[in-house]
Amino acid sequence: MTKRFNHVRALMMIHLVLVLLIPFLFTQMGGCQNEKDTLPLNLGPEVDPALIDSALTAPLQNTTPLSIRLGEGFVLSETQELGGIAGSYAVLSDTSQTVVDRLETPAEILMTIIEHRQTYANGEVQKTSTEIPVRIEKTAAEALMYGPETSLPSLNSQASEKAASQTSSAAPIFRMEVDKIMREKSPQALLALLRQHTSQNKTGDVSSLSATDGKVTYHGLKASSALEAPPILVQRRENCAGLPNCQLLVHRVSFDMVFWENGRPDRVHWEFAMSAEAPYLASVLEKCVTGLAKLGGNQGEVLVRQCLPVIDFRFTN
Repeated sequence: MTKRFNHVRALMMIHLVLVLLIPFLFTQMGGCQNEKDTLPLNLGPEVDPALIDSALTAPLQNTTPLSIRLGEGFVLSETQELGGIAGSYAVLSDTSQTVVDRLETPAEILMTIIEHRQTYANGEVQKTSTEIPVRIEKTAAEALMYGPETSLPSLNSQASEKAASQTSSAAPIFRMEVDKIMREKSPQALLALLRQHTSQNKTGDVSSLSATDGKVTYHGLKASSALEAPPILVQRRENCAGLPNCQLLVHRVSFDMVFWENGRPDRVHWEFAMSAEAPYLASVLEKCVTGLAKLGGNQGEVLVRQCLPVIDFRFTN
């Protein structure tokens, strides 16, 4: 009788555990979609956009494109991981840029950058090569703080159109603002948005910010600095590309960016790693975004983490 009672009690305990656990599992897996419907989110206090602007600009404030050398280059990967799906990590593309020509005059610097790009989709590898002319006016150099994308506006549209044409319709897609920020090799697009918000606050025109719909808020700002090893391929270079003790000072910044629509939040999490000790073109060592992205064919949404890590760099050939 005691043995039977223990058996029944064990079944009851299992049932209780399942009742408590199943909703949690749905929240963590398929329930990612429900994050918008569960209010309030644990966002924490709102952060002034000016503070995030400062956190993103301070690590590279002393860098300048005038320091770019002949032979300088880097390799950047694009990775993606789908939440709750085993084996979903994938490298979507690899892009390398190398300065192959550099001419300096008293007023400007003229450079040519060769870009090689490989995309991996549907089991196929597609390769493209592009010659990119760069002109940097010395008087305007301080405005070009974050790499070739800011001085090559035509590259943005061409690259994004090409990437879009190579993307599977089933691939997860973030909202337009997030995709734009992610495509930039620098935080430049994000900084433009931050400064727009800061300007509106300073001028007292907060109409677009005070209303719930269309509002963008920032939360959970974290910033840290530490000596870290460079990318693994740099470590394998002779003399570690000349880095003392094979380390460089890396500044890491992370925060939540929340878009509000119909009173509901759409949260994305940003992570940046930057170093003024890396070559100028590779000074943004990594940029990641995590959030809900839509799947093609009305398949709903999935939690996605996309990153653009620098996997190799060199100061000169």
